[in-house]
Amino acid sequence: MVPLDVAPAHLAETIRTLARSDSVVGFNLTMPHKPAAFALCDTVGPAAEFEGVVNTIRIEAGGRLVGESFDGGGFLNAARAEGVFDPERPCVVIGAGGAGRAICHALAAAGLKRLGILNETAEPVAALASKLRGRFPELEISFNEKFDDAGLLVNATSLGLHASDALPMDPAKLSNDCAVFDIIAARRTEFMNAAASRGLKVVDGVAMIRHQLPLQTAFWKGET
Repeated sequence: MVPLDVAPAHLAETIRTLARSDSVVGFNLTMPHKPAAFALCDTVGPAAEFEGVVNTIRIEAGGRLVGESFDGGGFLNAARAEGVFDPERPCVVIGAGGAGRAICHALAAAGLKRLGILNETAEPVAALASKLRGRFPELEISFNEKFDDAGLLVNATSLGLHASDALPMDPAKLSNDCAVFDIIAARRTEFMNAAASRGLKVVDGVAMIRHQLPLQTAFWKGET
């Protein structure tokens, strides 16, 4: 895998150009490119179709682009491996962007019964909740800042990429047996440290990437 720093204005041109090379089998994309990557694909998988974003593209014959989203699968596999997913306990996800949508979708598909979704603006949350209710009618969804009974708190925002960022929430509001999953992988965030100082179990974005990569590799090989 070769990292490329591509400006949003050049994303389509870059993907279309590299798709002509026999040396390239596909792409892994991160923010802010996931919605734009979705629009570039000729066809997408079921997770991407539901979430409206793509983080993995496979190049097929003639430069045809097939996209899928594996953020949710990587998150869920990591959460299970770390023992922090309990479908009977409420989960609160902060962030309704591409990663947040993928994580909420994965949690619902895995049988979660109660889900809290928080976001700075209401419109993305309302749209996500509507889609989730249409697919998972038994899922109970709330938008209240209620953390005391949560078994898992997920930071699905970009807060924490920089040391100067505010915390996504105050971990003092979490119960003593609540786990924290912060999807930031670039650094150990202040939020992670604050949660760990309370004695809470913390899982970071590296675990999510580690569990996502086998899913992406199988996709690039055409095995899924």
